[in-house]
Amino acid sequence: MELSSGGGVSGAVAAVGNGPPPAQNARVAVQDLFNLYLGRSTTSKSDAISREQQSSKLRRKMSATNRPQPPKDENFLADYQELQTTFADAEQLRSSTEAVLAMLVVQCSYHALQVEFLLSALQTLTKLNLIRWDTFLPLLLRAVSACETAGLQQAPQATSTLASVASHMLGSSTTPPLSAPASPAPPLSSSLIASPTHSAVDASSNILPSSAATVNTSGSGGKVLSGPRVVTWLRPLVCKILQAALEAELKPVACYDVLVQIVSWINQWDPRSATAGERQSVNKDDGKVESTAWLHNCIELIWALIDEGKCRVPFYALLHDRSQLKIDHWPEDELLFALFLEVHRRRDKISLHIQMLDHHLHCPTFATLRMTALTYVGSLGEPLHGEDVANAIPKGSLEWERALRCLRHALRFNPSADWWKKVLLSAPRYRQQTQGQAAPPRAALISLTQPASEFSADMTCEAVVDRIMELMTPINAASISVHVSMTEAGRWQEWLIFADLFYFFMRSGYIDFLEFIDRLAARFARGDQPVMRSNHVTWLLAQVFRLETVTAALNSDSKKLETAQKILSFHMAERPVDQSTNLPPQTMLLDFVGSSQILRLWSINRTMMEQLTGNRMPEHIQKGKQIDEWWKQVVKERVLDYSNLDDKSMGMVWVLSHTVSQPICEAVMAWLNSKGAADYMSPGQTGDRLAIMHETRPLPIVLLSGLSLHMSSRLINNIEEVMFPGQHVPSIGMVETYVRLLLVVPQTLFRHHVNGMMQRYQQGLAKPGVSLLLLEILNYRLIPLYRYQNKIKQLLFDIAKIVITVKTKRGEHRLFRLAENLGINLILSMREVFLIKKELKGASTEFTETLNRVMVINLAITMKTRGIQEIDQMMILQPALEQILANSQHKWSEKTMRHFPPTLRDILSGRPDKRQQIIQQWQAAEATVMHTLRAVLSPAHDLAYALTTLNAMNFPQHRQYLCAGAWMLMDGHLESINTGNLGRLIKELSPEEVTANIYSMVDVLLHNIQVQLQHGHLLHDLLLRASAGLAALMWTQEILPFDITLLALADRDDDTHALRLVVGLLLDRPEFVQRIQHHCVSRGQQEHWMHPGPFQRLDPQQALGQHLAGKDRYPIFFDEMSLRALPVIPLIIYRLIENDATDTAELLLAAYQRLLLHHPAQFSFVRDTLAYFYGSLPTKLIVRLLGSLDLIKIPFSEAFLQHVGGQNSGNILPHEYYHNLLQGLVNKVIPPSSKSRTSAAGPDGLPGLARSGPNRSQAPGSGNATGAAEVHKVFYQHIDPGTYSQLVLETAVVELLSLPPPSTQVVTMLVNAAVRVPSPPAHSTGSAGLVNPCLSTVGTPRSPLLPTSPTNAGDNQNAACNTGPSCNSVNLLTACPLVIQACGLLLAQLPTAFHGGFYSETARIIKECWWVSDTTRVPKEMDAVFGHTVWDPTWAVQDEMSCVVGNTLALLHAFSSNLPFEWLEGMHSVVTLQRPISSVAHLRVAFRIMGPLLPRLVISRTLFAKTLALLFTIMADVFGRNSVVSANCEATEISDLVDFLHHAVMMEIQGLSSAVGKPRPETLMLCSKAVERLRPDLQHLFRHLSADVNTSIYAATHPKMAQLQQQAQQALQAHQRPPQSTIMTVI
Repeated sequence: MELSSGGGVSGAVAAVGNGPPPAQNARVAVQDLFNLYLGRSTTSKSDAISREQQSSKLRRKMSATNRPQPPKDENFLADYQELQTTFADAEQLRSSTEAVLAMLVVQCSYHALQVEFLLSALQTLTKLNLIRWDTFLPLLLRAVSACETAGLQQAPQATSTLASVASHMLGSSTTPPLSAPASPAPPLSSSLIASPTHSAVDASSNILPSSAATVNTSGSGGKVLSGPRVVTWLRPLVCKILQAALEAELKPVACYDVLVQIVSWINQWDPRSATAGERQSVNKDDGKVESTAWLHNCIELIWALIDEGKCRVPFYALLHDRSQLKIDHWPEDELLFALFLEVHRRRDKISLHIQMLDHHLHCPTFATLRMTALTYVGSLGEPLHGEDVANAIPKGSLEWERALRCLRHALRFNPSADWWKKVLLSAPRYRQQTQGQAAPPRAALISLTQPASEFSADMTCEAVVDRIMELMTPINAASISVHVSMTEAGRWQEWLIFADLFYFFMRSGYIDFLEFIDRLAARFARGDQPVMRSNHVTWLLAQVFRLETVTAALNSDSKKLETAQKILSFHMAERPVDQSTNLPPQTMLLDFVGSSQILRLWSINRTMMEQLTGNRMPEHIQKGKQIDEWWKQVVKERVLDYSNLDDKSMGMVWVLSHTVSQPICEAVMAWLNSKGAADYMSPGQTGDRLAIMHETRPLPIVLLSGLSLHMSSRLINNIEEVMFPGQHVPSIGMVETYVRLLLVVPQTLFRHHVNGMMQRYQQGLAKPGVSLLLLEILNYRLIPLYRYQNKIKQLLFDIAKIVITVKTKRGEHRLFRLAENLGINLILSMREVFLIKKELKGASTEFTETLNRVMVINLAITMKTRGIQEIDQMMILQPALEQILANSQHKWSEKTMRHFPPTLRDILSGRPDKRQQIIQQWQAAEATVMHTLRAVLSPAHDLAYALTTLNAMNFPQHRQYLCAGAWMLMDGHLESINTGNLGRLIKELSPEEVTANIYSMVDVLLHNIQVQLQHGHLLHDLLLRASAGLAALMWTQEILPFDITLLALADRDDDTHALRLVVGLLLDRPEFVQRIQHHCVSRGQQEHWMHPGPFQRLDPQQALGQHLAGKDRYPIFFDEMSLRALPVIPLIIYRLIENDATDTAELLLAAYQRLLLHHPAQFSFVRDTLAYFYGSLPTKLIVRLLGSLDLIKIPFSEAFLQHVGGQNSGNILPHEYYHNLLQGLVNKVIPPSSKSRTSAAGPDGLPGLARSGPNRSQAPGSGNATGAAEVHKVFYQHIDPGTYSQLVLETAVVELLSLPPPSTQVVTMLVNAAVRVPSPPAHSTGSAGLVNPCLSTVGTPRSPLLPTSPTNAGDNQNAACNTGPSCNSVNLLTACPLVIQACGLLLAQLPTAFHGGFYSETARIIKECWWVSDTTRVPKEMDAVFGHTVWDPTWAVQDEMSCVVGNTLALLHAFSSNLPFEWLEGMHSVVTLQRPISSVAHLRVAFRIMGPLLPRLVISRTLFAKTLALLFTIMADVFGRNSVVSANCEATEISDLVDFLHHAVMMEIQGLSSAVGKPRPETLMLCSKAVERLRPDLQHLFRHLSADVNTSIYAATHPKMAQLQQQAQQALQAHQRPPQSTIMTVI
């Protein structure tokens, strides 16, 4: 491009004096030279010294600036070259020239003649390489930015801003800032350019009229252009210079700087204000200035920069970081609109690969133990802050419906308060109250890989109103919805559950009470649905009227009368009920609660209430009198038996709890204490006198459920005042009542017992008896509550503090063993990695040996059966293992470790076996130990002698061999030792020492058996004698804790004798079996909350044995030796299965089946056993495992029960079973797609066939008549899992795990049931009367632009399903997107043994599609095919465009979104199994599979690098240098994939790096190596994903890349290996 130059007068520059002048003189000389040719004055007193140093000839030339004419332009080059000879440092002269020229371009941009000269000079100097574009352009752009900033600010300090920039560019020069001319000049199109006279230009002259001169002046300083004039003259000039610069080979940094500047201009441009401002500032006589001229120049520059032929910058740069082109509004300008449209199209292409199919359906199901919230991810995969998103979502939008869908589903299935606290935002009313305070940090619900969403108070309020309207549906009309019960009792239970949650919302400030009343009243007034004529809403509001948030809102209400009128409008009962009839208690409550509420408001404002209620006020007063009279009669005449109330009395108690809660609460407490108390003298050293309360019956759970929440809170606090201060020993009935209150009202009353009670009752909990009470409640009653509240891990942290504190205290065996047993139960109930916090006391030993071993087993089960959910859990996996292994001496056997996941097995396989070392240490100490014990344990010596002998003989150094020595001394004859002394000696040890003794004893015992066998003894006799001795020590003499002894034996399973001893003790010996049977008979099969009482308190020694009872013998509540075996039996069963003793495991299950019914995680034990040993369990053992469950509580399908029971003759369940299985999940687990079941399509576009109401007898969750009612049970009434949706999903998992292998057969059936598109009938036609080719399952497509399904995706083996009477219903089911969601969720819950088959089946379906391997089609056709394939199944069903490949993609996305992070790497197999990728369309499908995974993978450097390398690898399959596929496609036609890979690289650092917009150096190096395998034309498009600073804008602008590359080059030159950080292997 040629730059035009104007004429001028000639002149000569004299030679300078001898020697090179200082560096600043070069800048002064260059400045003066340019001023000479520009006709600008250079007179300045500050320049005197510098000018004296110049030669006389040069001074004469410079002093001639006042001549009539400046020199001619064509002489400038000669003068500059002469000036160049004056300075020896050419580089210094060049930099000075560039800096001066950059400033002059800015200052002279409004003067046409000066601009012409500057352009001519710039063109001349750049051609001769006297100025370099790469260094000049940054100076120019910096000066332009400073000028624009100053001009747009229109402030006096603008001049100093520009001057400071000039000073920065020119260095530390003493030259004052250049003076800008006083007036602007016309644009380049002005007639002044053609003026024949080129007279001297006076600095003070105005070329335009003064009216147009709108500049700021500041003394003698320069003048700054206003904003519109900068746009008019400066930007076109800069664009012209930039266009010339692009003809040269610019470095990447310069190109990027140019793009950033141009994009910033476009982003700041406002067409309305810019046009108005510019046109007003231009003289009409000078011609009209086109406001878009500079804009078009900018657009041309952008197209030149992103030209894919030269690829100066990647197109993706317009979508990211500082160079992102922001499209806030669509312009009217055609050229800019075209650019915006292209940017929008390319961004949409990237978004297409990032978003999951049917992403609007993805919603938490509350069916997994690790519930995650709805996540909002930006269209390009960027994490969005939940609060910002919640407040920005407009009502009625798809995202609004998605949020409400999640909230409605949550309100129906009632997740714990823990989940609600993490996702709900406070209402604005309550947030304003804390504006002056620092907001507390919100707990992060999900890890870094999945940002949690948050729901606004507006969303919550609307969802709550929707739920109330559902619950108000009349019973006889409830059949239209499956979300409410169709029975009176079931509906009342739903109201109770919802009231607890509603109270929690109001108390926490998540709902604005006044806004809620307005919305609810408006919904009732709308009258669009039938409602019950009852007072349920009035009762609901009565629960919250005492809350501070509600009273504050009512007091501040400016429309009190209107609000009161709305509240009274919810009193919908048409007439009072007849009190003479036998009424349910809830009917009486609802009848009286309205009058009670009105009387409460009447007492506050009588006039207003009489006005609102009219003539019904006397009726309400009469009801109030009835309540008072009934209560007075009860107080005077009789004492209510609250454990056995009739319906009328219960109803009146409920009414009183809602009106006057304090008297009724006091009456209940008096009744619980009515039996009195007895003094109890503690047998310990303290001699404390305690009052033990006599037993009463606990309050029935039915009574507790109907009490007001306000009274429940008061009652539970009163009970705690009795239980935990330590002054009294409460009755078991009171403690059971306390537990039932917590279970009935889990949201409102839940509290952290260990920390909370220790803070409130620190003195009381310091007493061992109170601590024992707390641990008993937790271990035997509240584990389900903590699991439901997702607080198992926090409770385990609290228990760890107790264990670590007590384990070294002598004699604290009862408290320690109870805490340890609770710890085992909690560990086996937890599905996370557990790392003990470092702030806990306990120095180096931390947890006990037993708990460390259980943690390893549980970690193996978790990793193998459920996977580690999040990256933060994986990050603490290594520290957790190091912590465990540092404190554990155990080595797991090979048979145990063969079932471990590979990661864990590799870590543990190298551990040394220290058993031989232990035996050697025992042999060294044996003589001393045996000598001491012979004296101590002699039957002739009493305890005093034994203790004296121990102290005198310095025995403590051999404490760990006390039990081993006693065993050897006993030699099978218990009577040969003094067991009383032995028991007392063991009690004098600390719990930690007792554990060490047991493990040492087991090793010595097993070693002694081996020695005796070598001496010729019979193994049978040895085992019988050992078994008898152990049974005597554990169960007869009760000296050793049996649970630790059994676990110690089971952990030595590599010794075959150990497991035989365990089996003999548990099955052959009668002691423990009889104890278990007696306990089960006395306890019964009822759940503890249904037990009517009274409870019988057992003697501590009778219940726990001599050792565990402790020295103080505090009264027990729920503890019993049999219950201590609950966590032990499953661990022993694991050992038996690992050692292939499945028959023995079955016998053990049968013997202890009744005991396992009381296991706190019974269902999880069966589920995890089936998953952990999948493929290794015989059918007989599987049936026994299932039989150990309480089958009445589990919604197994009838077909499955028949199959397991042997009634199904075939080994393969029919296709209908899998269809019904998925349908059950759709009905009971997957959130519904719309509020209405009867509509053809919901608001999110889902068709009405999404769910099936009738004919669900084969689906889990509906296998019996009570299936629908199960949904409305409270969490503690379900087995193991907390919510019914969890139970249904886990039941489906158990069913699939129980089916005989291979797993591939199960997976194939499920996949085909979810994705297969049914063959339409012959007469099926589309809207145009043609058969829809997308529904065709065979043959070739009928239209070249539309895809068809593959050959029915495996219909060869499923052909039988296409015939028969059930074909139609099955076909309708397969078209439902919610079935795809259900299938993906279900498959993700199965262990990895099923995933391989899933990956193979989905890869086969995709690969067998006809168009995937078709390389003959033109790209246009294949783009159309791909577009239809990736159409969301939701919309495809509506448009009759469903295809198997699209459904399969949606299934893969649904599957991967539910996968734990640890298992995400397996998704690579789906793509790997399809290699080699055979076409461009196939390549796009592969990218579509992996795209949605990237936002989750960026947190893991290793996994992200593998995924990125895989994407480049499959691209090389089609576009590689040595590719065998002849891709009929140009590289530019896959620009969407190129953009996507650029985006993937940038996504890695998004939100994770302080260097925003700078990709990782190692990632760029990975891309460099990967790109080398591609074709040259495609390599060109990836030139910027390179570590070469000379070709890549990302490498060139990265602060560390040049340094790393230099280090690599130096290492290469020195024949050394480059630094590790510069090497990345492409995997």
